[in-house]
Amino acid sequence: MNNYIIIRSDNKSISPPMSKHEAVKKLREYDKEGISSYLIYRNDYLEFDYVNRLNVYEEYH
Repeated sequence: MNNYIIIRSDNKSISPPMSKHEAVKKLREYDKEGISSYLIYRNDYLEFDYVNRLNVYEEYH
């Protein structure tokens, strides 16, 4: 399942959804490059704008 995303702290970019295995691999790559990043589990309460990749906001149901 593609339920994980990564947010990089250096350029504030949001990755497309990916599997847990892909996400962990990418986090390790970023760590080797000295880039701080955050792994987030995508769920129904988070809505992401993948087109602009600028805003991350929480949507309440």
